Formats: sequence, C-alpha cells, structure tokens
Amino acid sequence: MKNKIAFITGAAKGIGRATAVALSTSGCHVILTDIDQVALASTKKDIESNGGKVTTYLLNVADQEQVNQVHEQAQKEHTRIDYFVNNAGISGILAPLHLMPVEEWNKVLDIDLNSVFYCLQAQLKILLPQGGGNIVNVSSLAGKKGVSFGSPYSVAKHGVIGLTKSAALEYGQYNIRVNAICPSFLETDIIEPVPKDILDFVTTHRVPLKRLGKPEEAADTIEWLLSDKSSFVNGHSLVLDGGMEAG
Repeated sequence: MKNKIAFITGAAKGIGRATAVALSTSGCHVILTDIDQVALASTKKDIESNGGKVTTYLLNVADQEQVNQVHEQAQKEHTRIDYFVNNAGISGILAPLHLMPVEEWNKVLDIDLNSVFYCLQAQLKILLPQGGGNIVNVSSLAGKKGVSFGSPYSVAKHGVIGLTKSAALEYGQYNIRVNAICPSFLETDIIEPVPKDILDFVTTHRVPLKRLGKPEEAADTIEWLLSDKSSFVNGHSLVLDGGMEAG
C-alpha cells in the first residue's frame, strides 16, 4: 500500500481515526475529512508526528454540494485517489418507533445513508476514468439485524449494505471493488447513547469473546479489504462482532 492515496470520511475520531493511522503506517498518503475541525487537526498532528503524509478537509457529508466540492478538490490536488473509506455517521437518539421524532429520523438517514450515496457518486466519478480502485463503506451489525429503539440507525445501515452490493455489481467490471464492514459494539463515541447496563449485558451474555471491539480491529479489517490481499472480495459485508451473530 506504499505511496497509495486514501480518502476517509469521519476521520477525526473512532474507526475513521484508527483507519487513518493504520493506512498511514502502511505507507499511504491519507486524506482526512470530518466536520469536527479540532479533532481533525489533532489526528493530523498525531499522524504527521510519526512521519505520515496527511491532507485534511472540513466536510459535512450530509451536504451533497460540499461532498462534490471536496472530492473534486482532492482529485485536483492529488491527481489519483486509490482508496475511499465512507465511515462518517451518528447513532442518533434511542426511542420507540411510534415516538421517534421525524426530525431525528431524517437527520440519521441524511448522515448515515444519504451521505454514502453522495460520496459513492463522487468517488465513482474519480475511479472510473483512472481505471479502478477500492471502496469500503462502514455499515453495522444493525444493518443485518433489527435494533430496538434505534430504527433510523438500523434502516440506514441496512441501506448502506444495499448500496454496497449494488455498486459492487455495477462497477466490478471496471476494476472497482466495493465492500462494507459491519461492526457491533466498539469502544468509540458512537456507543455513548447506549446505557451502561445494556453494554454490560451484551458483553457478558451476547458476545462470545466477552468484550467490546476496538476501533483498531475495524481499521485492520478495512485495510485488508482495501488491499490486494482481498482482491477477489467484492460486494461483501464483513461482520466484526466477537461472535454475536453466530447464535
């Protein structure tokens, strides 16, 4: 992966940050985008302090015009972009379906699903003329199972898997692979709305490995899916859940 260029959304924290560090360590020039300017600058500083090459852009992925502008700018500055990781997302509030505010529903779908559509459109327009590349979308175990009190998040993540499969079918012939990862509970900010007693129950009774996942484990999986080591993997949604889905 040395000297490849990787573009990551939601790169300031959590899975995005861990992925940026992993890809930089493997020799990639990383293009980091996020809405959190302070955290983005911190991630950039940490990677550069270890000798990594970094470019950053502020980006609200729910704004299609911004998405297009940032991708166009990144392409002009770097000529070629080899890898894309669509990671930006939120968990939203927890509420029963009949009480879920419409505003919350729209917000979660805008950030967690519509944004992936916007990004894929911009990214495919970059990858097609250059003859290929790889994309990884961050879905969730919630994209394969229903989630009590988290209907918009589950719906959005199901949609990300659908987009991943459709894109893989359409663009595999152009040497473009599109895959997704489906983590369960990881030690990131996105699980903050989940009550501690629920997390304790999950790790004790639902996860055979008896622990939460780490963002670095998700980053390693993303790196593998982007690399040539997974060269015949396309349209796949890979679960990282410590064995939850096994039973």
